[in-house]
Amino acid sequence: MAAGSGWSNSSLEDVRPYTITGGRTGSKHPLHLTTCLITRPATPGTAHPSPEGEALLLHCSGAPVSVAELAARMHQPVQVVKVLIGDLLDCDALARANPYGAAADPDVHLLEAVIHGLRARL
Repeated sequence: MAAGSGWSNSSLEDVRPYTITGGRTGSKHPLHLTTCLITRPATPGTAHPSPEGEALLLHCSGAPVSVAELAARMHQPVQVVKVLIGDLLDCDALARANPYGAAADPDVHLLEAVIHGLRARL
């Protein structure tokens, strides 16, 4: 964008992410920074995603990519990327590479026990 355009004005920097998500701030899908996603084969009649959604699909094709890495690649806040990912999950364009379940999230009790054990050694 040109330096004199409205989008480059510092007073409007927060407008762009709001515009990308259509004003939405969350997704109904529980997504963590480490949640990995990969593209699914296109099905006939699938709605075409936004340009940002298309970019996410390109980043996720070939190998699983985490939410944090997608946000970094897209140069967008994580929450904006989570909303876009939610849209792509809704239309079955993306799939979780690490689905729900005990293996998806760390065992909090185990981590607390490890921390307690390490502190006891100090």
